Amino acid sequence: MSLPLLQPDPSVDRQGHGNRSLLMRRFRNDPLGHRPQIVVLGAAKLGNYVVLQPLLRGLRHKYPSARLTYVGSRRTRELERLNPWIDASLPLAELGPAALPALEQWQQGQAPGGQAVDLVINADGHAPHTIAWVRSLAPRFVVGAAPIPTGDHPLHALAVDPHWASPHLVERYRGWIGSNSIRELHCRVAWIDTDYERVDLPALPPPAGLPPVLIAVSGERPAKLWPLESWLALLKRLCRELGLPARSIGLIGGPPPAEPRHPGDRLERDLLTRSGIRDLRGQLPLPALVGALARSRLCIAVDSGPLHLAAAAGCPTVALFGTDVEGIGASPRDLWAPRAEHVWIGNSGHHCSGCFQAHYRNPVCPLEWHACMDGLPPEAVWPLVHQAWQRSAPLAGPQPVGAI
Repeated sequence: MSLPLLQPDPSVDRQGHGNRSLLMRRFRNDPLGHRPQIVVLGAAKLGNYVVLQPLLRGLRHKYPSARLTYVGSRRTRELERLNPWIDASLPLAELGPAALPALEQWQQGQAPGGQAVDLVINADGHAPHTIAWVRSLAPRFVVGAAPIPTGDHPLHALAVDPHWASPHLVERYRGWIGSNSIRELHCRVAWIDTDYERVDLPALPPPAGLPPVLIAVSGERPAKLWPLESWLALLKRLCRELGLPARSIGLIGGPPPAEPRHPGDRLERDLLTRSGIRDLRGQLPLPALVGALARSRLCIAVDSGPLHLAAAAGCPTVALFGTDVEGIGASPRDLWAPRAEHVWIGNSGHHCSGCFQAHYRNPVCPLEWHACMDGLPPEAVWPLVHQAWQRSAPLAGPQPVGAI
């Protein structure tokens, strides 16, 4: 489904949002000129960066002569530096509102006294500080949350719609989107046509001797965590039925803290203590972790950054979303889950819409009993693990660095 080329919108916002934003307009596939300056605003989360790769690739293909800058994160800087689609990255996302002086200094350095930026795509519009970032950059055109009116086009409304996880999203924007995959939505609102589910990440050779099975058990929202006893039961069966020693399983994730404070930290600590698996957290640079996942036989993960790395690397992956058959549960499955034949997703036996009703802004489960994740027992996950294990090699690993 191709997006039509519309004529530039002649209307200009003059609502008094500050002198620098008076001429800012909502993007309608307007011509950007021969060498446009494009800025994409990202978030300080690994998963968010991964799902933006189709957008970044599509922008590069559509605007081959553009200067494409990604405002990213220190957490993903290793991947950003090797990204063939972007020309520069600014690791400012963790700073939030405090990043404004650095962003303004960068903007002034592009074209002192002039309008340097042609298009800003706000891909982290749920973070209030990014609106101030957009105002500071003062682009000619903007996609997403910005200090100007929403706009009158369906894609303008979609770009700022807070209900991307709604099961009715495709129906509401029929004719403009084909699915509610977050990878497609980020592209559609920016008028980009591409292979929305193809995610390219740079990979570096991992060290020798890594285990063939990698797992990721933690996430920023405790509501997404699978119980410790479920993990222990699944790993025990994995070792018993596949003849694997515990050391052939490795735990991946961010560097462990000195003292566990987050529920995910404590889960990782207790799992390592009771299972005897290897601790690989923080030991591999992200490009090497992508390379390790490309060579792994299996990854089992909750909805987290490593899950998206594994899917992008082509690793047979079992994703633990804790959602029912309708996709309702601890995470917005239909929005975030990788859509690929080498990714298996189990269904919880319990329906709970608590997180959905809270728009997934609740860090912890709103119920005393974590029904959705507890309703995904190890015996229901095991058939998926066995199927993934039979896929002895990734379908298509990532391209070598520089060869994309």
